[in-house]
Amino acid sequence: MKNITYLFAITLLIISCTKKTDKDRAIDLVKSKYESSDQKLNFEAANLDSLFNISPKAYADSTKKGFELDSTLSDLESEIEHLPQQESDSVGLVSAALTKRRYQLLEFAKTKPQFIGWKLSGVKIEGVKRETISFNFDKEITEIVE
Repeated sequence: MKNITYLFAITLLIISCTKKTDKDRAIDLVKSKYESSDQKLNFEAANLDSLFNISPKAYADSTKKGFELDSTLSDLESEIEHLPQQESDSVGLVSAALTKRRYQLLEFAKTKPQFIGWKLSGVKIEGVKRETISFNFDKEITEIVE
Protein backbone atom coordinates (compact mmCIF):
# COMPACT_ATOMS: atom_id res chain seq x y z
CA MET A 1 0.00 0.00 0.00
CA LYS A 2 2.89 2.32 0.84
CA ASN A 3 4.42 1.73 -2.61
CA ILE A 4 1.14 2.58 -4.35
CA THR A 5 0.84 5.85 -2.41
CA TYR A 6 4.45 6.69 -3.23
CA LEU A 7 3.92 5.90 -6.93
CA PHE A 8 0.72 8.00 -6.99
CA ALA A 9 2.54 10.97 -5.41
CA ILE A 10 5.34 10.77 -7.97
CA THR A 11 2.83 10.56 -10.83
CA LEU A 12 1.02 13.66 -9.57
CA LEU A 13 4.31 15.51 -9.26
CA ILE A 14 5.29 14.65 -12.84
CA ILE A 15 1.90 15.67 -14.20
CA SER A 16 1.88 18.96 -12.30
CA CYS A 17 5.41 19.79 -13.45
CA THR A 18 4.60 19.12 -17.09
CA LYS A 19 1.32 21.06 -17.14
CA LYS A 20 1.70 24.16 -19.26
CA THR A 21 0.87 27.59 -17.96
CA ASP A 22 -1.28 30.05 -19.91
CA LYS A 23 1.88 31.93 -20.88
CA ASP A 24 3.52 28.73 -22.14
CA ARG A 25 0.48 27.93 -24.28
CA ALA A 26 0.48 31.47 -25.71
CA ILE A 27 4.19 31.24 -26.53
CA ASP A 28 3.65 27.87 -28.21
CA LEU A 29 0.92 29.35 -30.42
CA VAL A 30 3.19 32.21 -31.47
CA LYS A 31 6.08 29.83 -32.12
CA SER A 32 3.86 27.65 -34.31
CA LYS A 33 2.81 30.72 -36.30
CA TYR A 34 6.45 31.75 -36.85
CA GLU A 35 8.03 28.30 -37.31
CA SER A 36 8.19 28.69 -41.10
CA SER A 37 9.50 32.26 -40.80
CA ASP A 38 13.10 33.40 -40.85
CA GLN A 39 12.47 35.65 -37.84
CA LYS A 40 13.61 34.38 -34.47
CA LEU A 41 11.61 35.54 -31.48
CA ASN A 42 12.82 36.09 -27.94
CA PHE A 43 10.21 35.52 -25.21
CA GLU A 44 12.39 36.27 -22.16
CA ALA A 45 10.79 39.65 -21.44
CA ALA A 46 7.30 38.65 -22.59
CA ASN A 47 4.32 39.23 -20.31
CA LEU A 48 0.88 37.68 -20.52
CA ASP A 49 -1.87 40.05 -19.40
CA SER A 50 -5.62 39.74 -19.36
CA LEU A 51 -7.68 41.97 -21.63
CA PHE A 52 -10.94 43.62 -20.66
CA ASN A 53 -13.37 45.72 -22.70
CA ILE A 54 -12.90 48.35 -19.97
CA SER A 55 -10.10 48.00 -17.48
CA PRO A 56 -11.32 47.27 -13.95
CA LYS A 57 -9.20 50.18 -12.68
CA ALA A 58 -10.82 52.64 -15.10
CA TYR A 59 -14.25 51.36 -14.06
CA ALA A 60 -13.43 51.78 -10.36
CA ASP A 61 -11.97 55.25 -10.96
CA SER A 62 -15.08 56.26 -12.89
CA THR A 63 -17.35 55.09 -10.09
CA LYS A 64 -15.26 56.87 -7.46
CA LYS A 65 -15.18 60.12 -9.45
CA GLY A 66 -18.92 59.85 -9.96
CA PHE A 67 -19.57 59.65 -6.23
CA GLU A 68 -17.25 62.61 -5.65
CA LEU A 69 -19.10 64.62 -8.30
CA ASP A 70 -22.43 63.74 -6.68
CA SER A 71 -21.18 65.19 -3.42
CA THR A 72 -19.81 68.32 -5.09
CA LEU A 73 -23.03 68.87 -7.03
CA SER A 74 -25.06 68.51 -3.87
CA ASP A 75 -22.92 71.14 -2.13
CA LEU A 76 -23.20 73.52 -5.10
CA GLU A 77 -26.95 73.19 -5.28
CA SER A 78 -27.32 74.05 -1.60
CA GLU A 79 -25.05 77.10 -2.06
CA ILE A 80 -26.91 78.51 -5.05
CA GLU A 81 -30.00 79.26 -2.99
CA HIS A 82 -28.16 81.79 -0.80
CA LEU A 83 -26.26 83.66 -3.54
CA PRO A 84 -27.23 86.80 -5.45
CA GLN A 85 -28.44 86.24 -9.04
CA GLN A 86 -25.11 86.95 -10.80
CA GLU A 87 -23.10 84.63 -8.56
CA SER A 88 -25.88 82.07 -8.69
CA ASP A 89 -25.66 82.07 -12.50
CA SER A 90 -21.88 81.53 -12.38
CA VAL A 91 -22.20 78.65 -9.95
CA GLY A 92 -25.04 77.31 -12.08
CA LEU A 93 -22.72 77.16 -15.11
CA VAL A 94 -20.15 75.22 -13.10
CA SER A 95 -22.89 72.93 -11.82
CA ALA A 96 -24.13 72.33 -15.38
CA ALA A 97 -20.64 71.38 -16.55
CA LEU A 98 -20.20 69.00 -13.61
CA THR A 99 -23.63 67.49 -14.25
CA LYS A 100 -22.66 66.84 -17.89
CA ARG A 101 -19.48 65.11 -16.73
CA ARG A 102 -21.47 63.07 -14.22
CA TYR A 103 -23.76 61.78 -16.97
CA GLN A 104 -20.69 60.77 -18.99
CA LEU A 105 -19.37 58.84 -16.00
CA LEU A 106 -22.75 57.18 -15.50
CA GLU A 107 -22.73 56.00 -19.12
CA PHE A 108 -19.21 54.62 -18.64
CA ALA A 109 -20.25 52.85 -15.44
CA LYS A 110 -23.11 51.08 -17.23
CA THR A 111 -20.53 49.06 -19.16
CA LYS A 112 -19.14 46.59 -16.66
CA PRO A 113 -15.61 45.26 -17.19
CA GLN A 114 -15.73 41.99 -19.11
CA PHE A 115 -12.85 39.63 -19.73
CA ILE A 116 -12.31 39.34 -23.49
CA GLY A 117 -8.98 37.53 -23.84
CA TRP A 118 -5.24 37.67 -23.33
CA LYS A 119 -2.32 39.69 -24.63
CA LEU A 120 1.28 38.51 -24.88
CA SER A 121 3.45 41.61 -25.04
CA GLY A 122 7.16 42.32 -24.95
CA VAL A 123 8.12 39.67 -27.51
CA LYS A 124 11.37 40.76 -29.14
CA ILE A 125 12.55 39.99 -32.63
CA GLU A 126 16.13 38.78 -32.44
CA GLY A 127 18.51 41.02 -34.35
CA VAL A 128 16.15 44.01 -34.24
CA LYS A 129 16.91 46.40 -31.41
CA ARG A 130 14.17 47.97 -29.29
CA GLU A 131 11.32 46.56 -31.33
CA THR A 132 8.77 44.43 -29.57
CA ILE A 133 5.60 42.86 -30.85
CA SER A 134 2.39 41.79 -29.15
CA PHE A 135 -0.21 39.12 -29.79
CA ASN A 136 -3.84 38.90 -28.71
CA PHE A 137 -5.49 35.58 -27.87
CA ASP A 138 -8.99 34.36 -27.25
CA LYS A 139 -10.18 33.58 -23.72
CA GLU A 140 -8.98 29.97 -23.79
CA ILE A 141 -5.65 30.79 -25.51
CA THR A 142 -6.45 28.46 -28.39
CA GLU A 143 -5.88 30.94 -31.20
CA ILE A 144 -4.26 34.27 -32.00
CA VAL A 145 -6.86 36.94 -32.73
CA GLU A 146 -6.34 40.20 -34.55
